Amino acid sequence: MVHQEEEKISRLVVRLIAVFWIVMKIMSYKLWMTDRIYPLVPLLDLPSFVHTGLFFLFFPLCGWLIFNPSNRYIMWVLIASEIILTTGDQSRIQPWNYQYMFTLFVIAGNFKDKKKAFQAIVLITAATYIYSGIQKVNSGFLDFIWSFHILKRFAHVPDHIILNQYVRLAGYTLPIIEISGGVCLLFKKTMKFGALLTISMHIFILWFMGPLGINYNSVVWPWNVQMVIFLHLFFIKKKIQLQPALFFNKVNFITAICWILLPFVGLFGYWDKFLSAGMYSGRGKLMQFYFEDRKVIPKDLEQFAFYSATDSSARIVLTDWCMRELNVAAVTEPRVLKRIVQQLNERYKNQNVHFELTPAKRKRVNY
Repeated sequence: MVHQEEEKISRLVVRLIAVFWIVMKIMSYKLWMTDRIYPLVPLLDLPSFVHTGLFFLFFPLCGWLIFNPSNRYIMWVLIASEIILTTGDQSRIQPWNYQYMFTLFVIAGNFKDKKKAFQAIVLITAATYIYSGIQKVNSGFLDFIWSFHILKRFAHVPDHIILNQYVRLAGYTLPIIEISGGVCLLFKKTMKFGALLTISMHIFILWFMGPLGINYNSVVWPWNVQMVIFLHLFFIKKKIQLQPALFFNKVNFITAICWILLPFVGLFGYWDKFLSAGMYSGRGKLMQFYFEDRKVIPKDLEQFAFYSATDSSARIVLTDWCMRELNVAAVTEPRVLKRIVQQLNERYKNQNVHFELTPAKRKRVNY
């Protein structure tokens, strides 16, 4: 009976991942194609038909898992195809995509021992909240996410209140809640409280970022719903407690390295923020392409430009461009930003345009 129950949970998890992954892939379809304006920054140069072929292969593979969620060979094929597709563009290194691949990895890798698979999922879930919260403990989160997006755009708090030092520092309560929720998930006596805490956080995020809020980054709305379901399933209904002894196998050891050690290294800049649960942390620089004369902006970039209300200047904010065209958060690792600048300079070199990647605060103007 226990084995049947574990198998039932495993099938449910695989089906949920397949369904939500399909939805998110459709919502961000331009990210996975080459026919777009936002530059591709590949690790491996893949022919265009490989990008397209792997993108369309994804859907029947996920569909297969919906109807036959116990087929581990399809899981391995799906994971391998996603890894190859990600090497074709580093902008595809998205936290939710990484999490989905790893969740299938631990289920396929622990196919005969679902307890070990569930242990790895518990670790991935708790580590996501702990490191996501830790990454938010910085001034960038207070200024950009808390003060600007939450207080000003969402709650419409007056500027003189936002500028109050105590109001600004109150933003640290959010990462504290997130870290606390993640830690509570690790212990049997506190996991239900931790689950309720993080579920409340996801509900707020859906309100804040959804149509009733600032209507931003819609691709992560399904992920927030999926995380609520996972939290209820693993930490409220089944109360699966982390047991470190179950990590003494290759699959779970790799999982521990990628979700504990590498994100810790990432806090010091030696591992990607998005692979270290750095979601909406405010740590990435808000970068822009600045134009003294709006007339020199290439036609295909005009739709992404913000025009000054006081002079003839204009700017294109890289993160905003990525969000508006690809519907995902921009990867702002230095190596990626450097390649993007090189590509744009090469692409528009004959159009008398000079691109310079600069901090957004280089020149304060009203747009």
